[in-house]
This record gives sequence, structure tokens and C-alpha cells, in this order.
Amino acid sequence: MNDIKELKIKIDKLEELLNALSKKSTYSEKVVILNELPIVKHYLSLTGPIQDFLKRLSPEPEYAIKAIIAIGQAPIIFNIKEFDEHLFKKLLALLEQLLEIEVFYEYLGGIIGYHYTILTQIYLHLNPVSPSNKGMNYIQPKGLDLEKDNLEVRQAIRFGIENVQHIAEIYPLGGAGDRLNLKNEETGEFLPAALLPFLGHSLLDGMLRDLQAREYLTFKLLGKQHITPVAIMTSIEKNNHIHVLDICKKANWFGRGEENFYFFIQPLVPVITIEGNWSLSSPLNLTLKPNGHGVLWKLAKETGVFNWLESQGRHQCLIRQINNPLAATDQGILALIGIGCTQNKTFGFLSCERLLNSDEGTNILIEKKGKQGYDYCLTNIEYTEFAQRGIGEIPAKPGSLFSIYPANTNILFINLNPIQKILKICPIPGQLINMKSKVPYINPEGDLSYIHGGRLESTMQNIADHIVDHSPHQLKKDDQKALQTFILYNSRSKTISPTKKSYKIGESPISTPEQAFYDLISNHYALLKQCQFKLPPWKKIEDYLLKGPSFIFLFHPGLGPLYSIVTQKIRKGSIAHGAELQLEIAEVDIEDLSLTGSLIIRATTPLGTFASSGILQFGNESRCSLKKVTIENQGIDHSLEQQYWKNSNIRKEEVTILLHEGGEFHAENIILKGSHTFEVPAHNRLVLKPDDQGNWKADLFPIRKPTWYWRYTFDGENRVQLKKIKTRS
Repeated sequence: MNDIKELKIKIDKLEELLNALSKKSTYSEKVVILNELPIVKHYLSLTGPIQDFLKRLSPEPEYAIKAIIAIGQAPIIFNIKEFDEHLFKKLLALLEQLLEIEVFYEYLGGIIGYHYTILTQIYLHLNPVSPSNKGMNYIQPKGLDLEKDNLEVRQAIRFGIENVQHIAEIYPLGGAGDRLNLKNEETGEFLPAALLPFLGHSLLDGMLRDLQAREYLTFKLLGKQHITPVAIMTSIEKNNHIHVLDICKKANWFGRGEENFYFFIQPLVPVITIEGNWSLSSPLNLTLKPNGHGVLWKLAKETGVFNWLESQGRHQCLIRQINNPLAATDQGILALIGIGCTQNKTFGFLSCERLLNSDEGTNILIEKKGKQGYDYCLTNIEYTEFAQRGIGEIPAKPGSLFSIYPANTNILFINLNPIQKILKICPIPGQLINMKSKVPYINPEGDLSYIHGGRLESTMQNIADHIVDHSPHQLKKDDQKALQTFILYNSRSKTISPTKKSYKIGESPISTPEQAFYDLISNHYALLKQCQFKLPPWKKIEDYLLKGPSFIFLFHPGLGPLYSIVTQKIRKGSIAHGAELQLEIAEVDIEDLSLTGSLIIRATTPLGTFASSGILQFGNESRCSLKKVTIENQGIDHSLEQQYWKNSNIRKEEVTILLHEGGEFHAENIILKGSHTFEVPAHNRLVLKPDDQGNWKADLFPIRKPTWYWRYTFDGENRVQLKKIKTRS
């Protein structure tokens, strides 16, 4: 459909048809209108299996099929000469899909409204018209800078810790993740993004580990354990829903109980070509893809998610996407929760610097001047709209890699009650199309080809478009604090490094797991510097991709998650080039560690013990203390090709300390050379100490309770302070 005039004529006719249909309340009445259309009359005058099939249907399925005829897609979608048993089953499945589309997009006008909306978007894409920006200003929004260690930042973090018990979390996991090219190595089955094995855990595992770390920190400071309800939006794309359920079941619901999860399924919607035709991969087989995260709000309302959360007394939520494993680094999410809850905000963004000329949206404060004052809306604008909106790729300062406007990261705070009111006027925000990919198309003659196409997508963050504050006068920067929507700024490396696509040699690593791992280790390098460690020189990304990282430091988020806590648990030491330190444990006391090679400390239950019900109970954790310990081994075999981001490293030698439930390990003033494995049975303490010959010896004895623990408190300036307390076992 290259003729823009012809496209406009079709759009106008569909608009007229939708207006007529909107005045009818029953499908029987709507079918009468469709029957009068020349295109429908002509199709029904022909003989064929669809015409015969229509005679058997009740009004609703009859309307769904005739809607396809009315939009001119019947010769493509129903391109069959006669039925056999197989084709008849496929037709019934197709009809079910059409009915789902009709119901879900009822507010648009169902199937016809969906097609009309897509054609309108295509028209705007082919014939862009810049909207009038008269009386409108785009302003860089003012927000708290979390990289500054001051009382206001620490207070926001403290408020976040104190309000973890009042928050729910929603995870939109239903995306296709096509560019990751993730497969089951045994079956060849394509897998959804939630299963990406980042750091040796699925991305979904990582999100739940981050959540438990926040709950654990609250427990340590406030003395009471709370289980946060989690709602997860899945889809049937790549069996996403089945795989996500399988992860949760195999993890025994992460020690949280099945009753604290709520699953709802994101619809799949038809893909339409740039020429305005529906995409099929085979006869009667529509090409369907997830319809964007903007449907989250409508689905959450209709499937009972909001009611479920409110029944548990949760009126505010954190929303986090699956493909950003660095989102919970250090203090950002806690500060977002703190500001949102204590200031009763409607909506909040956690933001950071935005890379110039990247596929990233931006958070902007829109100021509109009217006859009675000014309207303000802090929202997201997608990069695909920059040209249309008159937003340029302007550097923050000459030579900078970053824009003057911050990045939208989709780490969001929401207040349920006002959001539900907005849904009455905007069920699905941020509708858009992306026609970059090629999709299958079968023409009426049955020929298969691949042409550009897309589906109607949506953005969950653009619900903020409808959160508007009015002021009789123009606001100053400090006045922005009073708006319903707020923004916080964090460093980019602690906020966003998405895993959207697989890395290919010679291409940019941005948005790949390799880049995310590099950014993660960069953060940990800076963290160990704060811990007063001597470290090897840091490698640039290009050198890392060729030769591997300078070193590896990974830890369970329960070790912090605040970096200021980690620096109190780990103090002084040195790590050699290519060495590896992994702490899959929350409670450690490490001082003067010298590491060459690999040291792996792993607790089977890092945060506590499991009750007979399967619920994880914080406390009585495994713990490890190392004082003036030197470890020397060959560590990771860097001569081999390693996928470091998967944490599946092949090693020549290593020291492994494995602690079972409630176990303790202590070593002081010793040197460990070569490979060693120390396995501590549950509720036992293993002590390594030097002997008279300059070697070391081990003593193992049972303990009834921990022999020491960290006492967490807030000081007068809202810092989290740790004090080591020794106990009698």
C-alpha cells in the first residue's frame, strides 16, 4: 500500500464504519451493518468453505469473521479452497484468536478498530506531520541525585528500607526477546528472555534474589520479616508462561510460597505489513506477537491483579523489566520506593544519563501554557518520536556521549488508586508501531514473501502522559518537587545495562549480556576500591571483549544490597590480575585477603533457613570470616573461550568453601595454595588456623546458633552501621 491517498481513503472509510458500529450495542445489530458493505456482499456472494461456515455461527463469531471481510483481509486470511479435518481445527483456533482480539480491543473498536489504528500509524509513518509545539516547552526534570552522599539521599534510602514492607512488585516478562536468539541447546527450542542465564541464574531468578535482598535488609534493620507479593505478566510467546511457572516451581517458589505470586498473561496480537495486510506464516496461521508492556495496566485491572494487591494492603508498586539485570544495584530502587511512599506520589521514574543516538526513550517535563496558567507532565518520549516532537540529539556538554535529557529506564514507582482512575480514559497508553523487522506475508495467490511489518505496541511508562499538574504560574525548578510525578537520578552503570540482543563480534556490545557483565564488574571494581583493595588496572570494553575481564568479583545481593554495607563486611586486601572472588553468601567478615586465582564461597541458603512449609525464614544464616588469609591457585583458564557473563567458568584450580544451612567457616593467618574444597555440614563450624610447622589445621565442631552476627542500625545521619557481635554457641 504505497499510495498514500489510497491509504487515507481506506482509513476514512474505516473511521466512518467504526462510528456506525459504535452506535450499536449487540453483535446482531453490528452484523447487519457489515452485511450492507459492498465488500462483504461481494465476498458472501462467492462460494467457498468460509461462506458455508458462516451459516452455522452465532452472532459474535459471525461478526468476527465478517470484520475480517470488511477490512479487506479475507482473501489473505481465509485463503483456502476446501476444508479437511486439519484445516477445520486451524480455523477454529483462528476464530478463537479473532474473538480474543475483538474483546481485548473493544475500546478501540475490536478487530476493525485494531486494523484502523495500525493503518493510521502507518499513514503517520509515511506522511509524518509535526504537531504544533506552540506554548509548549521541554524541560530537563529536576530530581534527587543519588550519587551524592548527603542527608537527603540517605533519608530517601532509609524511607525505602522502611517501606519495603508496604510495596508490591510487578514484573512484565511477556516480551518476545527475539534478538537474544536464546535456544535450548538440546532441543533447539527458542526460549524467552526470562531464561537468559546471566551470572549462572535466569534473569527471573536474579530479580527475585534482588527482591529478597531488600526484604533481608529490612529484616536486619527493623527486626521483622515481610514477604512482598509479586505479580508477573507473562505471555504464550515462546512458551513464556510455561517456562516462567517452571522456574518458580523448581525454585520452590523461591521460599516465598505460591500464594504470594499472581500470574497474568499478555495477549498476542496480529502482525501487519507496512502495506496494511495481515501477516500469516502458513494458511490460517496468523503471525502473532506480544502487544507491548503498555497493556499491563488494563490487564492488571481486568484479571484481578489490582484487587489481589489491595486485599493484601499494598497500594504502591515497584515495576521492573526483565531485561535490565543491573536495575537493583546499590541504592536506586530503595530511594525510589522511599520518595514514592513517603511523599504519596502517583508515579516515579528512576533515571540516569542517556546515550546519544541510542534506541532509548527520554524522561522529559512538558510545560504547556494555557489561558489559565500552566500544565506540567513529567513523562516519557520514545526515541522514535524525537523528530516528530522536535527533540534533537544534543549532548549534555560539548564532546559528551550523553544527551541533555535523561534516559527512560522503565524502573517505575506507581500508586495504584490514581492509576486505576486514569485507566477509565486511557486503557492502553503509548500506542506505537515499529516496522523495522521483516515478517512473513502470504498473498491471495499463496506466494510467501518477507516484508517489513509490525504490530500495535504500547509503553507502560506513558500512563504518565495522563498525570498532569496545573499551576496558575510558571514553576521554578525547586517547585517541581510538588508534582505528582517525580524522578531520581543515579549513575548509568548502576541503573541500566539491558540484555536485549546477543553479541556479534565486530558489532557494538551495547544492549548485550557482555556489556551488562562489563558494567556490573565495573561497579564492583569501584566498590572494592572503596573497600581499600589493591586491584589490577581496569580494562576498556574492547580489551575485555578480546581477553576477558581484569578480574571477577560477584556476590549475592544479600551481602548488601547497599554498597555502604558491603564496605563494612569486606575491608582491605588485594586481588591479582585474572583472579576471581565469588561470595554467594550474605554474612561475611573479610579483612586483609590476598587472592591470586579463584575463591568461591557458597552458602546453600545464604539468607537463613527453610521452614517445613518451604518458606525461607531470615536469620541463623551461614557465615564466613577470613582474616589475613592468602590464597594462591591457577584459577580460571583464561586461555579457553569463556562466556564470563554466564558464570560457567572453566578453572584450572580453585578454593571452594561450601556451607550448608547454618554452617560457619573461619580462617585466620593462613596460606592456601592450589585447589581445596571445604564443605561445612549444617550447623557446624569449621576453623582453619596455623599449626606449629607453618601449615594449617582444621577443627570442626557443632554449633547450636551462630557464634557471631552483624548488628544493623541507623545512625543519626541515616547511615546503615554494622557492628560485629560475638555470641555463645
